[in-house]
Amino acid sequence: MADAGGGPGRHDPTPLAHRRVVVVRADDGTSRLADQLTAAGAEVVLVPLVELVDVADPASIAAAIGALVDGDWVVVSSPRGAVRVAPAVAAAAQVSVAAVGTATAAELPRVDLVPTRQSAAGLVAEFPPCAGPGRALVVQAVGGASTLVDGVGALGWQVERLDTHESRPRPLTAREQLEVLRADAVVLTSGSQARAWAAALGAATPPVVVVIGPQTAADTEAAGLPVTAVATDHSVDGLIGTLIATLRAE
Repeated sequence: MADAGGGPGRHDPTPLAHRRVVVVRADDGTSRLADQLTAAGAEVVLVPLVELVDVADPASIAAAIGALVDGDWVVVSSPRGAVRVAPAVAAAAQVSVAAVGTATAAELPRVDLVPTRQSAAGLVAEFPPCAGPGRALVVQAVGGASTLVDGVGALGWQVERLDTHESRPRPLTAREQLEVLRADAVVLTSGSQARAWAAALGAATPPVVVVIGPQTAADTEAAGLPVTAVATDHSVDGLIGTLIATLRAE
C-alpha cells in the first residue's frame, strides 16, 4: 500500500483523459469529487452503492447543540453530518466548531479549526486540551470510528456523540457490476463506501484503488479490499492528485 500526495497537474488540463474512474456516491445525487474528476478528463462511473438515512431529527440536533455553553465545541466528522447540523450551528454563536477537513468545513456556516492533516487523527492532534469543565459534541455517522470521541476525551473534554445519519448498502445490477469492474480505478472516501462495495462485489475491484486517508484505508482493508494508494492530503484535491500520480506510474 503506497502513501502518495500532490494535486492535479498544472500543465496538463486533462491528466485523466481516457481513464474510467468509479466514484461511489450517496443517494443525494451530488458529488464534487465526480465533477472535479470529469474536469480532469476522466470518464466518471457514478455508482450508488450507499444510501444515506437520517437518524436524528432537526429538533434533537438543535437541542443537543443549543445545550452547549461558551467554550464548548461541536466537532464534525463528515460533510453529511455538517449539512445536518449547519442550521443549529448557525444559531449557536457561543460554541466553537471543528471540522475534520475542508469538504466538511465547506458545509458549515463557520469553522474555528480545520486540521492541517485532514483526518480524525489529525484533528485530535491539533485539538486544544480542556482547561476546565467543558464539553465537546462529536457529530458522526452510525458505526463511525471512535477516533474523535476517544481522542478528544483523552484531552480532558466531556464528550457526547451525536449520530446524525447512517450509511446502508445498495445492491448493484449485473450491468452495473460489469461497468464498474471494467474501469481503470475506484476512489473511496469513507469506510462505509468500502463496506458497501464489499457487500455488493466482494473483493473484486478495478486495478487501482485510491482512498482519501488512513482511516478509510484501514476500513477498506478490513473489508477485504486492496488499497493501491492513500492520499497524504486527505481532501478531494489530494485524492485526485494521488489518483493521477498512481495511474501515471502504472
